[in-house]
Amino acid sequence: MTKRVAAAVGLTTAGISAALVMNAAPAMASWQSANIGNSAVSLRDCYHPTKAAQPSQSCTFIKYVPAGTAVHIVCQHSGQNIYGDAVWDYISYSGGEGYVADYYVYTGYTDWIPGVDVCSY
Repeated sequence: MTKRVAAAVGLTTAGISAALVMNAAPAMASWQSANIGNSAVSLRDCYHPTKAAQPSQSCTFIKYVPAGTAVHIVCQHSGQNIYGDAVWDYISYSGGEGYVADYYVYTGYTDWIPGVDVCSY
């Protein structure tokens, strides 16, 4: 009887451990931490009321993101060239989400960030 209980406990523990490993495997995050530069930047909605051809200053204005705000860059897309930088970042932060021109964001990279997804636009 003791061996059966020990075997059952061992199988149950192994099953739970396997389930935890399968369910708790860390997902590879595509996003990159960054900060808005020295001045506020306009957050843009490029999907409403209609989808824009590409991210640009013509997209619907949502609000200004204050200078120095910590953000997550979820993905990047090519768009309107701003001072030689044609990359736009789709950001998420505590105040909302939307596109901002990469030129105004301190990412640690000149334009495209290695490992960050290209937005499926």
